[in-house]
Amino acid sequence: MQTNSVEPIRIFIGSSLKNSVEEAVMRYTLQKYTRAPLDIYVIDGITGVAKNLKTGETKALPPGMAERIPNATAFSLARWAIPEWCDHQGRALYFDSDQLAISDVSELWNFDLAGATLSAVQIKQVKCHQYYIDHFLDPLIQADEIFYLTSVMVIDCEKAAWNISQLVELMDQNVFSFTNLMNLGEEFRPYFDCQVKPMPREWNHLNCIDRDSKLVHFTDLTDQPWRFDHNDISDLWERFYLEAIDAGMIPQLTLDTAFERKGILPRIKALGEMPKLIRRPVNWVWRTWDGTTFELKRWLDIQQERLKFRLKNWTSIRA
Repeated sequence: MQTNSVEPIRIFIGSSLKNSVEEAVMRYTLQKYTRAPLDIYVIDGITGVAKNLKTGETKALPPGMAERIPNATAFSLARWAIPEWCDHQGRALYFDSDQLAISDVSELWNFDLAGATLSAVQIKQVKCHQYYIDHFLDPLIQADEIFYLTSVMVIDCEKAAWNISQLVELMDQNVFSFTNLMNLGEEFRPYFDCQVKPMPREWNHLNCIDRDSKLVHFTDLTDQPWRFDHNDISDLWERFYLEAIDAGMIPQLTLDTAFERKGILPRIKALGEMPKLIRRPVNWVWRTWDGTTFELKRWLDIQQERLKFRLKNWTSIRA
């Protein structure tokens, strides 16, 4: 059954001070393309506290919970507290901060879950550039088990009957792993009768865009366009970044904080501070130079490794 509520669309975004620029750009695209009112909470990646951007209301994890999962951001865990934070009522949308919503998310809000607990894109159906598949996703794609991308979710908070303390306790007991939870695997789903309806994949296109894309997710941490110069679709993100700057959504303090925490390149910070007239030509030259330098260095590193391998084999043969 679809939901066509006049209530604001309730959204949670996983972020942090380091990610504050990308998060602001994501929020800008949400507001640009969605006509319905939005009720946005931002989840802090360090503390796991979710703050409502309009009211200032905060929702927190239980004390000490944010540190329970090593080598993970607090919002990786905190997204599973969303049903509890919503008093197990209504719906919620979850997004990572490193995304662009280039279509009206009312479509997701009103998506027919057909009785399922939530909706997410199946990893086997993902649209993504080949490098990320080869280096990260291929084991999940080739597995017999069905996994999902939890970076974009529609959640029926009433059907999501768990609470965060339960989940952590069950992981401590090895009932399911954190990885299985994060990918909505078969260890986790049956335990809470968690039915997942596949989301149309255009709502989570990874590191690529085509005419069907409704949301672009810059999930590859090795080429995000605000941190690296060699992303093939940097122009797309930079366009929305500058629009967000001009709309007053990224104040100087946000730029300074993200830069200090190495969340953005010097070029990206400078781009946001340049006069409009010179932004694009200066940025094109700067990005092209840095991107070319990066690719050259990567090529030289590969050649160096090949040479080391050949010398090692030659030495072994001579011995």
